Amino acid sequence: MPETIITGGLIGSALFKGDIKMAKGFDLIRNVIVDTHFIKRGRFARLAHAVTLHPTCLGIGLEEDTALIISEGNRAECIGSGMVVLIDGSKISTTNIDAVDAVTPIVVESLVVSIIAEGSCYLLDERKFV
Repeated sequence: MPETIITGGLIGSALFKGDIKMAKGFDLIRNVIVDTHFIKRGRFARLAHAVTLHPTCLGIGLEEDTALIISEGNRAECIGSGMVVLIDGSKISTTNIDAVDAVTPIVVESLVVSIIAEGSCYLLDERKFV
């Protein structure tokens, strides 16, 4: 549903250029990147990589049996039995992502990670809990 989606990617012990594949999504919601089956499939590094490539986007990692209900285009309420991991790249202070070659690991400083669960509300644009 977002404007930018993850279409595939390797999950390794380090982040490398080209490990993640991104594409244009349906553009129903802007400035977010959503990854599903997030915890069970160990996709934290994959979503962190996507957010580092697109730091204006909020990474949303959805666990099984968990969803966000988005109202008013901004207010996200978590429902379900699992958790949602939010990765905010707007405060990245250092990264080498634009300068690395295919064999140099990517580094990134100051990703902000939040975890929300059933009944929690989060404002996507303001990037804060309600």
